[in-house]
Amino acid sequence: MNQSSLRKEATDLGKLSVASGRMTDLWSFTQLVEKSHDVKQVVDLAASFCVHSASADVQLAGMDFLGMNYYEEELRQLIQKNKQSLHQRNRSYAYLYELVIQYQAYKLPGDEFERQISRHQADFPEAKALVLFGRIYQHFQCHDYHAIGNYLDELQETILLIKDYFLRIMMNVRMDKLLFQYHWKRNELIIARKHSRNILQHTYLPAQRSVQHYKMGLTYLFDDKIASFSHLAEGSKMSKQYNITCLVQLLDRQVLPIVAAHFGILHTYLTDDPLALAYIEFQLGEVESARKRYPKWEPEKQTAFYKYFYGIIHQNKDYLVSSYHLFIRRHKDFYFSRLPMYAIQKIDNRRPSTS
Repeated sequence: MNQSSLRKEATDLGKLSVASGRMTDLWSFTQLVEKSHDVKQVVDLAASFCVHSASADVQLAGMDFLGMNYYEEELRQLIQKNKQSLHQRNRSYAYLYELVIQYQAYKLPGDEFERQISRHQADFPEAKALVLFGRIYQHFQCHDYHAIGNYLDELQETILLIKDYFLRIMMNVRMDKLLFQYHWKRNELIIARKHSRNILQHTYLPAQRSVQHYKMGLTYLFDDKIASFSHLAEGSKMSKQYNITCLVQLLDRQVLPIVAAHFGILHTYLTDDPLALAYIEFQLGEVESARKRYPKWEPEKQTAFYKYFYGIIHQNKDYLVSSYHLFIRRHKDFYFSRLPMYAIQKIDNRRPSTS
């Protein structure tokens, strides 16, 4: 970069710094910087703006923005800043936000989470919305998806009262994520994908879009190979672009190789994951090698997916039936229950007729 370009960039950054210092909402900041920066730069600049802004409104909405875009260290800093804020609204929201992320990360037992949010006075619409989301998260962790109907009207009305435009957007994204999950589990795919598309349209929440591409890809396992791979590949690409390491590992080591094998597309993805390798070997006809490779788990640790793949690789109908019942009874998952159900049907159809 020549000296002229460096001077121009310094001037532009100086103007941006002056302009952002006068801003009191996050959305206006993204609109300002998007004129001269790409999406990743906008998101990075907005993250920095959230941490350094003196505006109470920016600091409050910033927690959601940083959390939704996986800026973990910056989020910790901003939560602490909000907990020490002069504004009760910010302190209240920071307290609840920290409780929610601890609960979702399994760092806070359900009974303790319930005790703490029950005693908290949610006097502001942002805090009240977060409490309602917390209640729904509790039900969802117990696979009680129908309970969302008990909160939906009140939650929608509360979100409408939130003044900050970007925070209102992010609250609606939270709601769309829950409604996607609810309809996906019920195998109501047209409605689930509608909520998924609502999430995918939000340019400046790229981490949420990455995760949603991954989940959207899985909704096409039984009807559209091209759509499935299109979304999964986009999720993998975006997770690398935005450094979402956990999603990169999940997609590249497990999901993409297994889905490729599911569709009969072999030798496409390299992986060192033993479960994925065993399934690929089975699909290649290397049955004995697949059975030796498949990991052995203690019965109490065997999940519905573990039993499904074990049942497939060993052609063991009992495991497939057990997988089906786990999906239906424990997880209330009528979508993925189709995996063992179809596998059972395939085994039955191969049996010689006794007539």
